[in-house]
Amino acid sequence: MDKANKPSDWLRLCAMAGLTIPLLLILSGCSEIEARLGKELKPTPPDVLVEALPPGYDPGAPRPPYLGPHASLVPLELSRFEFPVQPGEVGPIDDSLGPLQYPFSCDTEEVDLGQPLVDNQEGIGTPVYAMVDGEKDKGRLLGHSRDCLLPTRVGYYYKVAEGDHFKALSAGELPEDIAWLELDGKRLPFVLRVEQGTINRFIYAIAMLADPDDPVEGTSSPYWNRKLIYYFKGGVGIGKRQGKMSLGHLSSRRVGELAKGYALIGSSGNVTSTHYNMWLAANTAEMVKAQFVARYGKPDYTIGIGGSGGAVQQYLIAQNKPGLLDALIPLYSYPDMITQSIWALDCELLEYYFDVTARDNKRWKVQENRGLVMGVSASSEIEHPFKKYYRWARYAGLGQRLPKLAPGATECSKSWRGLAPLTNNPHYSHRAQHYTSKVAKVARFSHWHDAAHIYGVGEDGFANRTHDNVGVQYGLDALKKGDMSIPEFLHINANIGSWKAPRYMTQERLWVLTGDDSLSRVSIWSDHNIQKTPGGAAPLRIFERNQYKLVRVAPRSQGHPGAMAAAYHSGHVFLGNIDIPIIDLRHYLDPELDMHHSYASLSSRLRIQQARGNSDNMLIWQSEKPYDPSDKALALLDEWLTTGRRPATAQDACWTIDGDLIAEGPDVWSGPWMGEQQAGACLQRFPPYRSPRNVSGSPLNGDLFKCALMPVTQALNRGIYGDVDMTPYQDMLETIFPDGVCDYSRGDIARPSDSELGMRTML
Repeated sequence: MDKANKPSDWLRLCAMAGLTIPLLLILSGCSEIEARLGKELKPTPPDVLVEALPPGYDPGAPRPPYLGPHASLVPLELSRFEFPVQPGEVGPIDDSLGPLQYPFSCDTEEVDLGQPLVDNQEGIGTPVYAMVDGEKDKGRLLGHSRDCLLPTRVGYYYKVAEGDHFKALSAGELPEDIAWLELDGKRLPFVLRVEQGTINRFIYAIAMLADPDDPVEGTSSPYWNRKLIYYFKGGVGIGKRQGKMSLGHLSSRRVGELAKGYALIGSSGNVTSTHYNMWLAANTAEMVKAQFVARYGKPDYTIGIGGSGGAVQQYLIAQNKPGLLDALIPLYSYPDMITQSIWALDCELLEYYFDVTARDNKRWKVQENRGLVMGVSASSEIEHPFKKYYRWARYAGLGQRLPKLAPGATECSKSWRGLAPLTNNPHYSHRAQHYTSKVAKVARFSHWHDAAHIYGVGEDGFANRTHDNVGVQYGLDALKKGDMSIPEFLHINANIGSWKAPRYMTQERLWVLTGDDSLSRVSIWSDHNIQKTPGGAAPLRIFERNQYKLVRVAPRSQGHPGAMAAAYHSGHVFLGNIDIPIIDLRHYLDPELDMHHSYASLSSRLRIQQARGNSDNMLIWQSEKPYDPSDKALALLDEWLTTGRRPATAQDACWTIDGDLIAEGPDVWSGPWMGEQQAGACLQRFPPYRSPRNVSGSPLNGDLFKCALMPVTQALNRGIYGDVDMTPYQDMLETIFPDGVCDYSRGDIARPSDSELGMRTML
């Protein structure tokens, strides 16, 4: 709301929030609440909206899950496309993965490339207007853009002397603020030839050092070192958008590599804040590299680099497109996204349990105690960002409905909060304002529907989901270690519940972000979409004949078997079957409750070890922030790839905040996670946490969608509860787990065999 608005505007807002004028005077802060919430939460509406879907396009049309050959065995036929795409031409679109996804919002203007091309006169997609004196004349509609395409363009850009940003270079004398660099003993102006356009509907960019006296549309550069970096970016996205990729996005963290003569390429289709359809991402990367090779020549090698979701793409593209990348530098990595969802979707179930269901248990008001049960890092000193909005919501509801939150946070509440509804709720999108209400109402959001051609769509019109928590004994490890009492263990497992089926989920309650005008309805956990205990939470202790008895149990959810299998078939699960050099690099951020936890690197190594019998091709490097050994990693991989031999300096390692080496060698990361009692020097310095599923008994590999079940009697006989005698509580366990408890020794029963995937045995 504009500050110029009259006082009645924010008074009306306060009334909508449930605040009376007397309370307003007492709090003396509703205008501040309005201003801060309006500024921080309410999305800025875009200049144009997606106005219509293609005729007959039905996102809810039923379709089966993909159960064909593994993605690595389904080559993209590049011969179908004409490369190179010349300046002025439009890049191709791949339709081998099925019908294109709509709605598809354009982002060409957001990266200063202008409006997209008109491709229809039927009102489908984004409106395109005539330009008058550099401004859109909305009285002169030229047509609509369904696929957001642009003609390829090439230009020169120079780096400014102060800062890492670039400006367009005009013909003539070099500008005074240009930066200079030293390369092979020569002093050069820092000038890049930059190519931009659309390939596979996404915005791509290519950049390399160039001589500004050469023709701008030329295809050679005296300063290119014949080496290529493919830059992958992270974030969490659910598709239906073009995404952003500009010179600024490409060069913001890679200026050093450009100055050394590396060519750099990237695409908005390889930014996971755009989407997490990894087959689509892999095909897009292959097409963009094909464009580079066709126009500029084959590089000596191609190294992938990028963090978080950018690291996920590297692991999966190396697996699914052998030969596309020759080496990897995954930063702040995860093995993949879909197996992170196995436990990440447990986060809000657990947080709601501790915050609300079991709020009378004082132990859970201490975040570190929660961490013992959840596995993740926790702190009573670090707060999560949603707490201020929640506090305002409590004021709006006079504090009567919402419980007071405990001080501090866990990794779940600080780093993963908000991602559950974004990936899981088909009715919610933080970008819904990019579509007309008619289009948004028809569309299906969530990760599952973004990749509906993979997971399949049920007869109810909603994409199948992989999340499954049947038989999971939350906090099992804490029970065995004495960090959780038997009543607490029984209580959490009776009440943890699960997520409602997609067809039963409703819009999120995040106030301005989702259009809800009542602060008092706010739910930071999305608890209205959780399957809870019928009739309310079961009491912590109910005695009957001197025995504990639980009379109400919240239902668990079963993932769709076909969707789980499809995650494997489509290459969305990192199986570890890659043999190229990898330097998995991160800052140690676990104590900060950062989502980029260090045990993810260990999970990737375990998967590579399981697939190949060894992990000699993978190095794990960690350091204290801010020391960054990325340059060291790139130099090492350059030697490795140039000589074709692993350098003697290719060792696991870790560093201090100042860059002093703590330790290096084959045993620095050894420890219990790999079956060894003694922790190596780096593991001692940077101890990893675990996930909620790990502390429930699931292996650290993390690639287990659905556990096999065993009867409670068998679990008791096998001694899975350690020294804790659970025999007197067998009836209660059987009430909570009527189908049995997880038997993790039998692996993931949802995983197809190698023969079902069409793959050879990996070992």
